[in-house]
Amino acid sequence: MAGSGRQERTEDRALLIGVSQYVSDRPLEVAEGLGDIAAVERNLTELTAALRAGGVFAEDRIESLSSPGVEQFEQRLGHVRDATDGLLLVYFAGHGIVDTRTGGHGRLLLGLRDATVEHGGPGFPGWISWDDTLRRLCSGASARRHTVVILDCCYAGNAAGAWEELDEQDQARISLLLAVQKNQRIDAGDAATPTPYTAELVRHLAYLAGEPAGPLTLGVLQERLVAGLKEARTAGRRAWSPQICRKDAGEHVVLARPPATVPPAPPPRPVAPPPLPRKPPSSRRARLIAASLAVVVALAATVWWLASGDSRGDGPSASCAHHPPLELRVLVDPDLGPAVREAADGFVASAANEDGDGCRRSGVTVYSAGSAETVEAFRTQYGEWAHAGRSGFNPVGTVGPQPDVWIPASSSSARRARDESGTQPSVLSLDFDDAEPLAYAPPVLLVPEQLAEAEGGRTGRTLAELMTAMRAKDAKAQVRRADPRNTDAALAAARGLYRVDAPRTVELSQRRQGRSMPTGKDLVCGLARGGSADERAVDRRTAVLAAEPTLAQYRDCAGTTGVTRVAEYPADVPGLDPVFVHVRWNDARLDEGERDRAVQRFRDWLATKDGRKVLQDAAFRRTPSEPLPSPPPGLLSDAGPLPRALTVDEAVDTMEKHRQANAASRVRFLLDSSGSMSRWWDGPNGAREILKQAMGRFGPEDMFGVWGVASAGSDAPYRDLLAFGTHGSWSRAAAKPEQDKAAEAAKKVDDAEPDLSKEADIGGALKAALEQMPQGTEDDGHPQLVVLLTDDEDNVRMNAARQDELVAAVAARKVPVVMVSFDSGGCLKDRLDLRVAEASGGTCLDARGDLTRDLGAEVAQVAQGRE
Repeated sequence: MAGSGRQERTEDRALLIGVSQYVSDRPLEVAEGLGDIAAVERNLTELTAALRAGGVFAEDRIESLSSPGVEQFEQRLGHVRDATDGLLLVYFAGHGIVDTRTGGHGRLLLGLRDATVEHGGPGFPGWISWDDTLRRLCSGASARRHTVVILDCCYAGNAAGAWEELDEQDQARISLLLAVQKNQRIDAGDAATPTPYTAELVRHLAYLAGEPAGPLTLGVLQERLVAGLKEARTAGRRAWSPQICRKDAGEHVVLARPPATVPPAPPPRPVAPPPLPRKPPSSRRARLIAASLAVVVALAATVWWLASGDSRGDGPSASCAHHPPLELRVLVDPDLGPAVREAADGFVASAANEDGDGCRRSGVTVYSAGSAETVEAFRTQYGEWAHAGRSGFNPVGTVGPQPDVWIPASSSSARRARDESGTQPSVLSLDFDDAEPLAYAPPVLLVPEQLAEAEGGRTGRTLAELMTAMRAKDAKAQVRRADPRNTDAALAAARGLYRVDAPRTVELSQRRQGRSMPTGKDLVCGLARGGSADERAVDRRTAVLAAEPTLAQYRDCAGTTGVTRVAEYPADVPGLDPVFVHVRWNDARLDEGERDRAVQRFRDWLATKDGRKVLQDAAFRRTPSEPLPSPPPGLLSDAGPLPRALTVDEAVDTMEKHRQANAASRVRFLLDSSGSMSRWWDGPNGAREILKQAMGRFGPEDMFGVWGVASAGSDAPYRDLLAFGTHGSWSRAAAKPEQDKAAEAAKKVDDAEPDLSKEADIGGALKAALEQMPQGTEDDGHPQLVVLLTDDEDNVRMNAARQDELVAAVAARKVPVVMVSFDSGGCLKDRLDLRVAEASGGTCLDARGDLTRDLGAEVAQVAQGRE
């Protein structure tokens, strides 16, 4: 058909791609989250409606593709790209994975309808490379077109790498909104609602929930997305952090406009008093009417005078109306929120906050944020408060507005927040007096009364001793604490628990006991609200390690169902010493002098008798040695010498141990499958059984895989027996549907056989395994391990020079290697197995020990374990 040679163009178009249905029942053999995603169908419906309501895209310029294949995807993407001169919005929701094969470098792949994975094959059929998609959007770029891509899928943050490699001209024309940070998976949520990220998109694009009526720009939308998902967690239980990639011009791209509104009607004029009746009433009735009218007129005059101020300036309202109070913003640790809000109310209403005319000089807004995020924002991301989100971190969304005052629960947080680089003072300064905390709070073990020690045994003992005494009364007794990333009290509690047991063991126990809670109050109140018999039984045997004021807060929620709790005071768990930090934003405010004076008035008032009383009423102690006056039931007035607070080094060390203990492991097993291994293959202590027992240590988020190591000269030194990825909770038999993946993994190991005609290139396979383990930012703190099971028969083919080269390569990579030798002398001095293990920081195991037990113990140190 002849045509004009000119394509139809329009200013703005949107292409929405949602893959809710997959032809393969199991398209993601390398990750969790298999099969169809019903919520994505809701994404398309509701996002289409939101864009129509947003007023930027005409109804006939919004195209929706439901579960397309690769060909349809590429054809429609090319069409809208070439047909758009204005704003092009491309949205994708569906499965996302990363290519972790050799050369893949963690690049993002988007799963379309026919997505599958062929192990050992050349690629990923049915998947679209994000890198290719981005290049396609850049080609034929119009100088007028700006493209916004929104990716709502697992590993969306991995898309940033390809964008960062574009030249500046292309970066200026393409902006990305990415649902989650790099290397993180996300849940799709309920089938009856959109996915969590798209639900937030819809909420803001459609101008719901009463947002201010102004154009919704890309930058503003990102801030709201971050704020909306602030409390959410990724599938790996990390804070959910949506990302943005854009140049400055992209910040102001408008994605929605508020609907036209009718101008508000002017305020009604004052209603004049009603006229007197034309017919004179009786004298008594006249007096009543006159009196009533006088009251009405007097009230009206009073209301008018209070609202507008006396023109003569005789009353306080005359000056107050023209001098509104300055608003202070006070950021606090979540555990301090109730007490500081009470103190702020007292200060605002006090004479200390009045000027000579009796007007209030300051208001106070108190808000809280997670302690770890707050410290990080002050320490390294202070500039982002003025330019939110330029580096992907948004303090406004994760912490809140720029504070004038910060009150952390531990002085160590204030010291950690000071930037050691020396550049921080050019933007802000954090001023506080280390020697004068506002108050003190010892740690307490909030124990159900029936499990508690007598009053004389509740102080002067270690946490381990108190836990032992509690379990002597109930063998099932357990101890929980809140999220150490959220409060300083929970971080101190984690420090104490890590002295009792290994961090990995502690964190596995915490996960088994229930979902992590933000604060100690949330935890004890959640236990008290349990309605079932099983939940009440858990409440009766669970102690909570928290700060002393938590017990006073618990009284408000315990009700009739919660158990009575008493406080025991472990002597070896750090306490709290909240400090008052004056935050000065040196280049941001014209009213700096007035604001500094307001901050000082608030600080001075907290030191008064009234200020100290508010904190004492909340069960905070004035000094480390002063008894608590009138303590709430369950607390001791004199708890003896209070433990010191966390040091900076202890806080940093504990946070790192917590991070490592909660990170999913990444373990690669290398199974020597050369002919010489045939004698060690089967039986209860054979290679396959030992390997399966070790795999039983993994939890559903741990990633592991198995290589068979055998080759014929020029062949690759390994082949996949079990692809690297998550494989579910381990089970010998698939007793439940969710255990199918683990059962399949076990079968693949059972099906493996040694190849009698081949030898093992141990050095080549080991170096390849180390090279493919994530490095740098790709690693993201996950514990890593390489395990090699071998009979050592093939080591003799490596001369001394090659052995030295292998040892040097292993030492440089710094990933622990566990050498498992079926030779009873494999770990003797100067043997290659021992040299490799020691150089890597790993362990050497041989047949002189119990290989099944010893390897299981090594894997257990990095594995999250079964839920």
